Amino acid sequence: MVAPSIRKRRPIPYSDEQLEGGRGILRVWSGAVTARDVIAANADSFAREDWTKVEYVIADFTGATTVQATADEIRQISFAEVRHAMSFPHLVIAVVAPTDIIFGLARMWQVFAGATGWTLRVCRSRDEAEGWVRVLRSGHPQTPP
Repeated sequence: MVAPSIRKRRPIPYSDEQLEGGRGILRVWSGAVTARDVIAANADSFAREDWTKVEYVIADFTGATTVQATADEIRQISFAEVRHAMSFPHLVIAVVAPTDIIFGLARMWQVFAGATGWTLRVCRSRDEAEGWVRVLRSGHPQTPP
């Protein structure tokens, strides 16, 4: 008898970097990303990070070659975040979405995740996201260029 093959799940295509002594998290996505990847990464992060210190997250999808998610999956991601938002209600999240498809998916997430009460923005570049976070954290209103 041959033992059934064991399917190994591919590694989740992201890396996290703590910024400013843990006050910020930079999550960089790469390759093919699925909603299941985002759900698993968020679950891991919610369990691992010290969210009492975290003030902002920048999720950068610039390196993602594809992002596959249905509206129901994006809603599922958002609902999980709504449950966690009660524990840390003042979070700022910027999503870097350089392509039209990723931008549209991120905007859908932003609408659903609005129930968290977090301050959310979808940006086209990391520079834009970092600038927006910096302005928000400084307490100064952003002035047009």
